[in-house]
Amino acid sequence: MNFALKCADRVDTLTRWASRLATALLLALVALVFFNVFGRYAIGDSPVWMQELEWHIMAPVALLGITVLMLENGHVRVDFLYDRLSPKLQSALDLFSMLCGIAIGILFIKYSAGFVDSAWSIREGSPDPGGLPGRYVVKAMIPVAFGLFALQCAANAVRHAAALKGPN
Repeated sequence: MNFALKCADRVDTLTRWASRLATALLLALVALVFFNVFGRYAIGDSPVWMQELEWHIMAPVALLGITVLMLENGHVRVDFLYDRLSPKLQSALDLFSMLCGIAIGILFIKYSAGFVDSAWSIREGSPDPGGLPGRYVVKAMIPVAFGLFALQCAANAVRHAAALKGPN
């Protein structure tokens, strides 16, 4: 179990790195939205590529944010019921939900593979004049982010299993 807990700690470190990346991207997104709004209303123009860049940045922020919530135990649950459960039952419920999270992550990877492969094979870009190339890179974030999500759920599952096992 010690090896599994050390692996879980490494996954947490990876997720914290992803959190820093998402935070930096979020700050860039706020600045970009500001300049887009300023350009639209003060100058009367906002280039298409800047508007598309908002979506190119928002996608990884949202996808990585899901994993960060798993790390920080910020996911949604019915706390007023959960808090009334015994610690063992809470760990069992959390273990079950993390196993479900792993399955969901794997399913997202499986079912997005064709979508991403198709986008990469044609090097998909924006269909709009003045739009951004490289839409395929953004789409590739789906399996990457859900892979990290599944890893974080596995790390959390290891901890909940250790809590069920008891102190050693």
